[in-house]
Amino acid sequence: MRLFILSLYSYKVKTKNNMIIDNIKNASLYYNVHKNFKKAFDFLETIDFNNCNEGTIEVDGNNIKSIISTNKLKNKSDALLETHKKYIDIHIPISDNETFGWKTAKKLEISVDDYDSENDFQLFRDIPTIYFTITPGEFAIFLSEDAHAPLIGTGELKKLIFKIAID
Repeated sequence: MRLFILSLYSYKVKTKNNMIIDNIKNASLYYNVHKNFKKAFDFLETIDFNNCNEGTIEVDGNNIKSIISTNKLKNKSDALLETHKKYIDIHIPISDNETFGWKTAKKLEISVDDYDSENDFQLFRDIPTIYFTITPGEFAIFLSEDAHAPLIGTGELKKLIFKIAID
């Protein structure tokens, strides 16, 4: 199943778009959405998911970072929406399924704190518009217009997140 908004290809000219959900095998369809997507997905091919270490790797300096971590999953009611202004997120579950909440950032109303520019995030208590689940081998791309609540489920999840600088 492939979900995406037809206008996403206009991202190169800084128009507004929505998240992208797809299978990693289809990643090449999105290379023209952002100049660094191809480099990120090419790097993904070098990772042995069965033996990869946790931590952050600068794939291309501050332009592309890869973060592999294991996190405790949480209930929907405990998951906060987050937004980013400097980086696009590409989430890829490694060990199990991951559920996300999503809402357009334009409609957020209940902020937890002010925007943290050093760590590039702001948290919100709003209720997501939708929830969806991706499995290992799939990815979700969240643009700056996408508020997302990651790490929903039970147990623990090993995952990879690419941080792609918007500029």
